[in-house]
Amino acid sequence: MKHTIFSLLIIFLISGHLFAQPGMNAQKRKEIKEMQLKYIINKLQLTNKEKNEFVPIYKNFTAEREKFFTEKHKTMRNFKQNSLNMSDQDLLNLADKFVNIDLQLAQLDKQYNEKFKKVLPPIKIILLYQAENEFKRELIKKMHHKQMKKMPPK
Repeated sequence: MKHTIFSLLIIFLISGHLFAQPGMNAQKRKEIKEMQLKYIINKLQLTNKEKNEFVPIYKNFTAEREKFFTEKHKTMRNFKQNSLNMSDQDLLNLADKFVNIDLQLAQLDKQYNEKFKKVLPPIKIILLYQAENEFKRELIKKMHHKQMKKMPPK
């Protein structure tokens, strides 16, 4: 039972959001958010009207989303620090907490999808989600490449 729960929690740990990375300072997170917004605006080819309506909504969306990712990161840190002393019930409660955070994130996505529908045409909403995923993949690649450069040769 503990091994199954442990495996699930490891998957949750890996799926944490980049903005909740330990050691990443507020300035770096801000720079990444700005880069992401520019990337998305470019990919969506927003008109001035769309941009003026979209940007404040998107900034609110990312700020609210970051709160959930921060909570998830705190939960992950709690697990890392206390996993050896946790009972099965503690682990189950932690697993439930992860799932509940993901459910809340899904609700937030749904809520903001409705807001995006009011300011963007359907094709640009799909392009938004695609651009977010592309940006994350590129950022992960860059971070991985940077880490590989730091590693001493074997």
